[in-house]
Formats: sequence, C-alpha cells, structure tokens
Amino acid sequence: MSSDDDFRLAVSDVFFLKAVKSFREDMKRTVVLIILLCFIQWEVFAQSKVVLSGSVKAKKGSTISQALVSVEGTSLGAYTNKEGRYTLKMNPGKYTIVVSFMGYKTIKSRIKVQKNKVQNFKMEEDAIVLKSFEVEGKTKSRKLKEGAFTVNAIDIKPLINNTNNLNAIIGRSNGIKIRENGGIGGDFDLSINGLSGNSVRYFIDGIPLSSMGSGINLANIPTNIIDRIEIYKGVVPARLGADALGGAINIITKKNKRNYIDVSYGYGSFGTHKADFNGQYTQESTGITIKPSVSYCFSKNNYEMRGIEVWDEESREFIKTNLNRYHNDYKSVLGQIEAGITNKSWCDALLFSASYSNIDKELQTGATQSIVYGMATRESESFKVSARYKKKDFLINNLTTNIYLSHTQKSTTITDTVFRKYDWLGNYINSGRSEIGGRGKSIRYTKRPLTIVRTNLNYSINKQHSININYMLTYLKNDREDKYDKYFESSEDAFGKHIIGLSYTQNLLNGKLNNNIFIKDYYSQLEVKQMDLYWITGSDDKTGTTTTNNIGYGLGTKYKLAEELSIKTSYEHSVRLPRSRELLGNGATVYPNFNLKPESSDNLNIGLFGDIKIAERHALNYETNFFVRKAKDYIRLVIAQTEGLSQYDNVSSVNIKGIEGELTYDYDDFLQIKANASYLDERSGTKYQEDGKPEITYNNRMPNRPWIYSNVELNLQKRNLFGQKGTQLRFGYNFQYVHWFYLTWEGYGALKSKSTIPSQYISNANISYGFSEGKYNISLECKNLFNRTAYDNYMLQKPGRSFFCKFRIFINKF
Repeated sequence: MSSDDDFRLAVSDVFFLKAVKSFREDMKRTVVLIILLCFIQWEVFAQSKVVLSGSVKAKKGSTISQALVSVEGTSLGAYTNKEGRYTLKMNPGKYTIVVSFMGYKTIKSRIKVQKNKVQNFKMEEDAIVLKSFEVEGKTKSRKLKEGAFTVNAIDIKPLINNTNNLNAIIGRSNGIKIRENGGIGGDFDLSINGLSGNSVRYFIDGIPLSSMGSGINLANIPTNIIDRIEIYKGVVPARLGADALGGAINIITKKNKRNYIDVSYGYGSFGTHKADFNGQYTQESTGITIKPSVSYCFSKNNYEMRGIEVWDEESREFIKTNLNRYHNDYKSVLGQIEAGITNKSWCDALLFSASYSNIDKELQTGATQSIVYGMATRESESFKVSARYKKKDFLINNLTTNIYLSHTQKSTTITDTVFRKYDWLGNYINSGRSEIGGRGKSIRYTKRPLTIVRTNLNYSINKQHSININYMLTYLKNDREDKYDKYFESSEDAFGKHIIGLSYTQNLLNGKLNNNIFIKDYYSQLEVKQMDLYWITGSDDKTGTTTTNNIGYGLGTKYKLAEELSIKTSYEHSVRLPRSRELLGNGATVYPNFNLKPESSDNLNIGLFGDIKIAERHALNYETNFFVRKAKDYIRLVIAQTEGLSQYDNVSSVNIKGIEGELTYDYDDFLQIKANASYLDERSGTKYQEDGKPEITYNNRMPNRPWIYSNVELNLQKRNLFGQKGTQLRFGYNFQYVHWFYLTWEGYGALKSKSTIPSQYISNANISYGFSEGKYNISLECKNLFNRTAYDNYMLQKPGRSFFCKFRIFINKF
C-alpha cells in the first residue's frame, strides 16, 4: 500500500469519526452497519489461505519446543510443539520469517509462499544471550504499552515469588493509588488518575471479575495463576465491554502450552497463612485439557492501632494508647476446575469450568475507626459455572471468535444481633441499637445471582486494518430476606445492562502509526420492589422498572518518530452505569440509592514515551502523560461519621487535570531502578446547591483524596549465583510517598480545625532465591520496614511492620 493510499485512508477516518459522533441510537441499525462492513471488506480483501509448516531443530539434531516462528512486521506467529513442529496460515506472498529461542541465534529468512509449503529450520547455539534478541522478542506487555491507548502493562512472572496479592504490585504502578481499609481481606479503593472506586472496572481475561463471586477482588485472587496485568487509564478499548469512567484493570491468566504444577505456601505476621495450588494437564493427541486451582488464606489481622482514645477510670478522662485489633479474623477459600478441548481444527479452546468461593470476615470497624464492632460478621459464598469457546478463522478466514457464558450464585450474610457499643479495649455497654444498622437485631441474607454473556468478533481485513465487535450482557438480581427480624419485608430487585462496542483499528507506515476508533452503546434496566427506608433510599420514586440508554465514543492514536520518541493521544466520552453495590447497597453498612444517575466523563490523554540506549548494556525507558477528566453526575461514597454508615450519591460536576511520569533505568539483566510520580488537581465543579444558593465547596479539592504521590523501586538480580547454573537471587526495595490531604471539604470550618491525613513515607523490601531452573523458590518480604504509622481511606490505620515468608515449587517437566 502506497503512502498516498495511507493518506487517503487517514482522511477517510476523519469523516468516519464525524459520522460516529452522530451515530444512530437504534441498536438494530448498528448491527446492520456492522454486517455490511464485514461483507464489503470480505469481498474486497478476502483471499484463500496457504499453510507454511515445518520443524525447528538444533544443528546437533535435537528438536526445539516453544521456539517462536513469526512473520516479521505482523502479529502472526506460532510456538513449536513438543516435536518441534509449527504451522502458520497466511495469504500467498513473500514474507520474512523470524525464528527465535533463548540460547540460540535468531534466524531471519525471506520466503515466497504461493501454495502450501514445508520449511524446516536449524538453529545455532549462542553462548551469550544477545540484547538484540530481547528487542526482537518484545513481550505482550511491552507491545501493549506501545499501542494507541494509555496503559500500564505489568508482567507478573518475574515478581510472582515475592507477590502475596496484586494490590502490592498495582499500587506501585505509574498513576495508580490503592488505599486499603485495614489488613488482609479489608475493603480497598483504587484510583486511576484521580477517578476511583467503582469508576474503575475489573476484568479477568476480559470477563467482569464480579463473575467469580462476592468478596473476590485483587487482594485475594491467587497470584500463581496470573501472567500479566493490563491497566487502562481513562480510555478503555471497546473490546472489553466496559462502562468504566476512570479506566479498567484486566487480569490475564496463564495460557501455558506445557503441562505444569505450581504450589506455594506462606506464613506471616498477624497469624497469616496463604496456600495456592494450580496446574494444567493437556493430552496432545486428543486435546483434552484439565486446569485445577485452589487457594486458601487466613489471617488474625490483630495488628496494633496507635493513638487510640479509650476511657480511663482512674483519671476519669479519655487517654490515648496503643491496642491490637481483636475482632478482625479473615478466611477465604477458592477452588476452580476447568476442563475441555484445546488446539483442535474445530476449536482453539472449548472449556467448561466450575468454581466455589467462601469468605468469612469478622467486622472490627465501620467506615471510620471511631466506630468499633465486637460481634458483627460477614460471610460471602459463591458458586459459578461457565463455558467459553475460542476459534481463529471461524466460518471465514481472518475472523476470530470468543464466546463466554457464566452464571454465578452469590450470597452474603451479615450478622448483627447484639445491642452493644464496644470500645478498643473490647469492653462494651448495652445499648438500644444494633452494632451496624443502628436499629433492630438482624441476620440479613442477600442473594445476588449474576448472569454474564460476552461475544467478541475480531475480523482482520488485512495486515493494516481490522474490525472488532463486542457484546456484553450482565443481569443481576437482588433477593433480600432476614433470618432474625420477622418484621423485615423481603424483596427482589433486578438490574441488567447491555453494552455493544464497535471498533476499527489501523496499523500503518510499517507500524509507526496506530489508530483505533470506537463507539459504545449502553442500555440498562432497573426493577425496584423494596420499600423499606424509602426516605433514605428513594425507593418510592423508582418503584417499578426504569431504563436508560447512553452512547459513548472515542479514539486513540500513536505515532513513532523514532525508538527514542513516540507520541500518543486518546480521547473517550465515557459513560458508567451505577453498580449493584451503589444502587442496591451491601445489605449492612451501605444504604441503597435508587435515584443514582449514570455518570459520564470526557477523558483526554496526551503522552510521550521512548527507549534510549545509553551504552551497550545501559538503557533508559521513559513515559509521561498529561490527562484531563471532566465528569458529570460523578458517583462518590458519602460517610455518616456518627453512624459509620454510608451511601453513594451524585456530584453534579468534578474536574480533574494532572500529569504523571515514570523513568526506568536498566543495567543488563542485573539492576533496575524505577521512579514514578503523579500530580492531581481534582476539584468540585458544582457552583450552586439545589435551592440555588452558592455551594461553599465549589472549586475545592475533592476530600479524602491524595493529590501528590510517588514510588521508587530498586531491583537487583543475579543468575547462576556462585557458578551454580539454574539459580537466581533477587532483591527488591520500594519506597512510597503520599503527600498530606484534607479528610473533609477544605471549605468547611476554620483552617486550624480542618482534619488532614498526614504525609506518609513507607518502605518495603523483599528477597527471593530460586534454584533448579526455578523449580524451588523461597522468598521473604517485609512491609513498612521502618514501622511508621500509616493511614488510608477515611484515616483508617494500616498495619505496621510485617513479615511474610513464602515457599513455592514449580514443575513443568513431567
């Protein structure tokens, strides 16, 4: 394709974007347009495929499995199997075939393929693994970061021995802030460029994480099953089917081709135990695949609380002292079995799975630590069944199909059956109200069955152009009953949403220019039947069925000027429908709010990034991003300080702008230093109250939100320690800084009386040792190395210094 053709295509894209902005609301016409596009492009570009196949061997004659055979300048490639054989389907033409494998010299061969062809390769051993090989074989995470969207991509494999939960890794990532409400199993709040909470959506392999059940989140997903993490900032690709306002996190699980067993056990401070097991067995002749996974976690969470006010009988006044948490146990069990057929002519994967999870947690505090519980508990239980199907060249060449279906039975029981008021000493006085609800005794039982359907179709028109269609359905019921309060009126609410996304991707100028244009349609339906506490929940205004329909759209583009400098920009008019927790509450500490409106935002990113090779073994990588978020009807959690209860509400307007940057220095395979920093200017845009009076908080910073924070990492790695082949020693140090911020609106009260969360300086360190080619591993981690007092969401104290030791065995040869 000539540069003139590229220019004409780029001009046509401008007109296409204008058409997208006035896209018809009728979903049927959207589907018709998609079908027409597919057929038109099929007539113009479709060609019959030919097969290139063969074997890859060492010059000494031994076969090489897991060698990568790829077509230069494209995403087409395949790994060799146990016999060293590969197969590639392609259009007739001339190609440069690249064969690469660690420890061998990379082969590049120009081949003409007009019909089915057999091409064998012999690789020459290379005593030194050249740096050029690492550049040639860029990881999927690296390729993603170099795409059109602003995204952090984290490879978990080198970190898995030192990782106990994903929060620790994600929280160090550029532009991300995670704030936890206590120890293991506590609630947490994740912010991406200022937008946080439910504005961020979570996925696992492109499927909403909520499908795994109640209580499953980043902190308790088994880390051994994870390959990498994708963090999208502000602009989310349509293929995820997300109604996200601030961004999305997509967890990609391992897709090993080899059989393996991965087992780990760890023990740490505050009575913490964690055990994980996962594995895979595939019978190559039949394609039968079995993938089991089991995870267990328990913690007393009895860490010290500092400067707590308690009543002293002798002095007859409140004094400050240090006390341990005493009603804060956490236990979780997660098991899953996945089985099916892989790598057959009629499917790449047809897998069925069943999973079970159970989470028990003693509740120690309300939303703030001034509210103390001594008997209240929460138990979550989930059972899920699912099926997924994946096939390349489905029905027609170049059409990749992914279909997923799941149903999850989720239930939560919150026990609140004592009329007591506790203090941090464990003492209590009898009262006329329950601990959590502040009303009558209750054992509130909430069932929320969830059904998810996802269909993704990706059609590659040719090497430069592709179209993606994504449909996502989520349907959730909210069945409430009380096993203790006989006066409680049971009810059944329902909330469903349909999201359709259409995107068009270009890869032009030999990969220097990447464009992605997309449009999303959001349709939701809410059915409300509950009527209790209507003066708080607004259920009397929403009884019956309410529907909404919204359109979102956006684009992303990247241009690579040189290896040292690339420019990317992305924009999205995003829409987020309220989550079930926001609309329906959590049955205890969060009230429903049926008057919540969908929030929307115009999100813009402008960034620069590049790689600079300083010397033969020295390299710099940099990335900086300027962002703007203009949110309307922004949903935020409002805390009632006296009750410790909360409710989500809309803020008419929130404006965010900021800048973030990250710099990484690598010295060979031995040393890495990484530093990132973020600055946010997040302010209320609400000028007037509902009665027309001026709003005192107008242009105030949003309360309880960090606005300056940074991370510094140092990683050292030594392979073949003391000449022992197959060994690896790794040391890591991380420093986190958070600038002070206001706890409440800065416009309220006198300056001296304002509550603030102080600046924080936290250090973490870890060391791991692996031997026998990674088969056996041991690691030791220390969090909050200098035992500083650390605060987080609504000034809840976090644990002090803690240690965790982990043993891991990974077997992939059997």
